[in-house]
Amino acid sequence: MAIEREWMAAWHDAVIWKGAGWGRLLVRGEDRLAFLQRMSTNDFRGMQPGMVLPTVFTTPTGRIIDWVHAWALEEEVLLLTSPGAGPTLLAWLRSYIFFRDRVRIEDGTDRWEAMGLIGPRAAERLGGMSGSPYASQRIRVGAMEVLAVKVDFPPAIWIIGSPDPIQALQAHLEEQGVLTMGEAAWEIWRIEQGIPAWGRELTATVNPLEAGLRFAISFHKGCYIGQEVIARLEHYEKVRRRLMGLYLEEEIPAGETRLEAEGREVGWLTSSIRSPRWGPIGLGYVLREYAEPGRSISVRSGERTITARLAMLPFATNPPPGSQG
Repeated sequence: MAIEREWMAAWHDAVIWKGAGWGRLLVRGEDRLAFLQRMSTNDFRGMQPGMVLPTVFTTPTGRIIDWVHAWALEEEVLLLTSPGAGPTLLAWLRSYIFFRDRVRIEDGTDRWEAMGLIGPRAAERLGGMSGSPYASQRIRVGAMEVLAVKVDFPPAIWIIGSPDPIQALQAHLEEQGVLTMGEAAWEIWRIEQGIPAWGRELTATVNPLEAGLRFAISFHKGCYIGQEVIARLEHYEKVRRRLMGLYLEEEIPAGETRLEAEGREVGWLTSSIRSPRWGPIGLGYVLREYAEPGRSISVRSGERTITARLAMLPFATNPPPGSQG
């Protein structure tokens, strides 16, 4: 079955992922870094061409607009958005450009293409790519070039370039037997890894600390939109919820699905899937006092109720009893 073959390759070899709906926004102008500094959670001071920075854009109340990878190029910054989030983030950013700002933001989808290479042999498949995470490298594709960078979360190599070399690289990798991962296999791998998706785990009802995006936040920089709320949550340990994995008793759809324990509602299910390795699993937000690995909770959807066991993310860090991991 194609889906399982693609999923297996993501765990044991390498697969191409084209990120259907990935947004590519271009931030240009002399004030581009200063603008991003005041708009998002990470620290853009001293950012040089070739550097890549994970960051989160939040509302004034610290809720998530999107989590992106910001790619510093020679005269612009490319924001690689979550799939589906590009138009929303573009409108949000433009609404905060003031008349003195020397910055403009454009949709770069036609100019820049992106792809991911996922799996333990990803670097090898690119010819032995080395170097530190979040520092991009030039990769030759015949007479053309692309830019590639290792990122820690998700564990992958992101690649950007103009459409022709990206298509040439994909064809070259496929000729070597590298599979292209479809959306169904990606969804399984995403949930297994605990990667939050825009519109599911990344919404305006949660903050970056709840979503497990602390690595994309600088607590040493100055003000940005939502900074006071996020700093207060961190300093006073007031984060109310935590994104957790769930080993589900049986498959159940996400959506209007509540998580319950000790007779009260303690969270909600955001994503669910059947994993070839671990069976029915899901992601969900759970109140901090109940977010304990191994804890049994109820999952309620309408009149239907099943049980689930909470797990830390990614799932491989705490497989269920009797699993091969």
